[in-house]
Amino acid sequence: MDAKKAPQPTWETVRYMISCIQYGGRITDDFDQLLMDTYAEKYFHQGVLQLNVELYRDERSGFSYRVPDTTEIDAFRAAVEGLPGQESPEIYGLHPNADLTFRTLQVQEGMATILDTMPKGAGGSSGLSREETVDRICEDLLSKTPVLFDKEDVRERLRKLAGGPTQPLTVHLRQELDRLNIVIKLTTTTLQNLRLAIAGTIALSGTLIESLDALFMARIPVEWLKKSWEAATLGNWFSGLLQRQDQLARWLTIGRPRAYWLTGFFNPQGFLTAMKQEVNRKHAADKWALDDVVMTSEVTHPPK
Repeated sequence: MDAKKAPQPTWETVRYMISCIQYGGRITDDFDQLLMDTYAEKYFHQGVLQLNVELYRDERSGFSYRVPDTTEIDAFRAAVEGLPGQESPEIYGLHPNADLTFRTLQVQEGMATILDTMPKGAGGSSGLSREETVDRICEDLLSKTPVLFDKEDVRERLRKLAGGPTQPLTVHLRQELDRLNIVIKLTTTTLQNLRLAIAGTIALSGTLIESLDALFMARIPVEWLKKSWEAATLGNWFSGLLQRQDQLARWLTIGRPRAYWLTGFFNPQGFLTAMKQEVNRKHAADKWALDDVVMTSEVTHPPK
């Protein structure tokens, strides 16, 4: 369409230019792109050019968001200056909890900055320096860290499990053991190297400095998070390590449990797929396809 002859803007083109080209080229997440497209549909159409159109009204404050009926730049600047200093997420179609989440993260980042900039050289009220405190933490954690699963012992025990080592769930168990071994080895190595560095045996540099600061602040070292799971605190993370090791060790030594801690696996979806594969194999004579197996759940002990 010739823009000079068009009676009104071609809004579809305007929305595409804004949502997909000017901003869309910087968006990498599909849901963010969907949100941007929704904003474009909401705010770029013929209706916004009507006189005294109201874009949004805040029910709590009663403030009305309107497009100024003028062509003067000063009037638009005055309108912008008159906007509330604190706006509701509902203006952008978001749930009010979005503001709560934003402010929670803001406080957490602020507290983390304060803690990171605190003096760390002198001793605290307990008289212990940062290095002495971390050394005690490392000593305590090392005394509780489980040992690695021995590869030869694991291979022998997997053979003794029902169905042998080729059963889908047994294969899943082996994969989980391998991944947990990586986390245990990384944890043990980091704690041991920190104690050696504090004692002056090896140089304290690189990731060891970051790990030392994290343990002193009761945070999870970044290197551990890269290979493991999310947790709120160092204590929760370490408890998760012990619980995961206990679940896999019981499965390996005693046999399949009657119940599984699904979120305690590195790959819960792999566990569910292995379950479907085993059911599929039991009905091989019926020529069941894997997609024919459907999982259902039943509440056995509903709340009273």
